[in-house]
Amino acid sequence: MKRSLLVLSLLLAPLWAQTLTLQRCIESALETHPDVKAGLYKAEQAKESVTSQKSGRLPQLSLSAEYDPQRTYVMPQSGQFHTVDSDGWSVGLQVRQKIYDFSQTAGRIEASKKRREISELSYEDAKALMRYRVKISYALLLVQKAALEARRKDLAAKEALYHQAQALYEQGLKTEADESRFYASVKEAEDGLAQARAAYEKARVALEQLTGLEISKETEFDKDVLMQKSTVAGDLNATLSQNLRLRISKKSLEAAGFDAEAADGAKWGSIDAVAEATHVESLSNYDTTLLGVRYSLPLYSGGKLSAEAQKARIAKMLAKEQDESTRRAIVEEYRGVVADLQESQRRIEARKAQERAMEDTKRLLNARYKAGLGTYVEVLDAEAAWLDARLGLLSALYARASSIFRLEYLNGK
Repeated sequence: MKRSLLVLSLLLAPLWAQTLTLQRCIESALETHPDVKAGLYKAEQAKESVTSQKSGRLPQLSLSAEYDPQRTYVMPQSGQFHTVDSDGWSVGLQVRQKIYDFSQTAGRIEASKKRREISELSYEDAKALMRYRVKISYALLLVQKAALEARRKDLAAKEALYHQAQALYEQGLKTEADESRFYASVKEAEDGLAQARAAYEKARVALEQLTGLEISKETEFDKDVLMQKSTVAGDLNATLSQNLRLRISKKSLEAAGFDAEAADGAKWGSIDAVAEATHVESLSNYDTTLLGVRYSLPLYSGGKLSAEAQKARIAKMLAKEQDESTRRAIVEEYRGVVADLQESQRRIEARKAQERAMEDTKRLLNARYKAGLGTYVEVLDAEAAWLDARLGLLSALYARASSIFRLEYLNGK
C-alpha cells in the first residue's frame, strides 16, 4: 500500500510542480522587478539626505596649509623700509560650530525627514502597485486561457455540426446550403481560435516580464483567483486614511512647509562660534589663535534670497492644491471602482444563467436539427449565443477581479 502511494505521489509531482500560484508570482515580482528595486534605492538615498542635512548642526573642522617658495617682506629699519625675499609656510586648524541660523538648518532637516518618509511610502506604493499589476496580469491570463478553451469547444462543436451536415446532405436529408453554412462557421471559429491563442500568448509573456519567471504553455494556474470575494471594507474614509498616494501627498505638503520656513530664515543670516589655531614658519616663527562668535548678515544678494523665499511659499501653496487634487481623484476612482464591482457581480449572475440556458438550448436544437425539425440558422444562433454567454461570463469575472484588486491597491494593500 505504501509503495502504491509513493508511486502515485511521484506520478502526480510533475503536475503539482506545474501549478503557478498568484502568491509565487507576486513574491518573484517584488524580488526581481526593477521598478521595486528603484523604489528601494530611492528610499536609501533619502536616508543619506537626512544625514547630510543633520551635519549642519555638528562642528565643521577644516585643515589648511600654505607654502610660499618666495615672498617679499617689508620691514622698517632706521626710519626706512627694507624688503627681504624669503620662503615660508603655515598650517592651521579651523573649527566652526553653528549656534543659531533662524531655523534654516532645522527647517532643512525636518524637510529632509519628511522626504525620507515620502520615499519610504513611495517604496511601499511601488510594491503595492506591483502586486496590483501582477494580480491583474494573472487574472487576465486565466481569462485568456479559459477563453481559449471556449474557442476550442466552439470549433469542435461546429466541426461536428459540419460533419453531421455533410452526412445528412449525402443522405438527401439536408441541402447544400446547410453544408456550406456550417463550413463557413468552422472557418469563422478557426479565426476566433487563432485570435484567442494570440491573446493568451500576449498575456503569458506579460506575466513573465512582470515576475521574471519562465511560464510554459503547460503551466497550470489557480482558477480560484477569479472566484474570490472582496476582503476590503467598502469605507471611503478608511480608504482615504490608508491610501499611499494621499499619504505621500500630505507628507509633501509638510515638507514644503519646512522648506518655506528655512528659506524665510535665510535673510537673517547665521550666528557661528569659530576657533582657529595657526603655526607660521617664515622670517620668524610664531603661533596664532582665534576664538570668538561671528554673526553673518546678508545685506544684499541681488534679490536671490527674497526670490528663493517666494518660490518656497509658492511651492507650499502648490503642494496644498496638489494634495486636494489627489484626494478628489482618489474619491472619484474609489466610487467608480465600487460601482464597477457591483455591476460586475450582477453581470456574472446574468451570464451564468444565460450560459446554463444556452447549453440546454444547444442540446435541444441540435437534436431537432438532426431529426429534421430545425434549421441550421437556429443551431448556429444557439452556438453563437452560448459562446457569447461564456465569453461574457469570463469578461465579467475579470471585471470583478480587477475591481477587487484595484480596491486593495487603493487601500495600500
